[in-house]
Amino acid sequence: MLLRENCRSLQIAVSGASVLGPLRLYVDAIVQPQHFKFHVAALQFLNDVNGCGRLSVACFPPEHRGARLRIVLQALDGSLAGASHQEVAIALFGRCRVEEDWRHPGGHLRDQVRRAIQRGRYLMGGGYRQFLR
Repeated sequence: MLLRENCRSLQIAVSGASVLGPLRLYVDAIVQPQHFKFHVAALQFLNDVNGCGRLSVACFPPEHRGARLRIVLQALDGSLAGASHQEVAIALFGRCRVEEDWRHPGGHLRDQVRRAIQRGRYLMGGGYRQFLR
């Protein structure tokens, strides 16, 4: 069974009964430690759906790497479009910050843009598969 609302979804495997009528769900109380967090999250999702009849945004916290991955993907997109590293930095961080920090002796901003582009190329070349593990 797949429940969807906007960009959120919850998939539940149901066996031994039809989901077309009222259904009582039973779950394992003891699960393997590596699955515990996902098991509890699934139960919270079901409880939320039962309580308010929809998939709540609160049950889908943002990916903790989301902000960094957004920068990586935007940097890669700019690089593939032919933008210079400085132009990518302006698009990511704004002209004021680039004017202040681009020529800083430590090169932190330039390094951040360079690493973001490299990471994006790595992901594009197959590194994205690490997210599927």
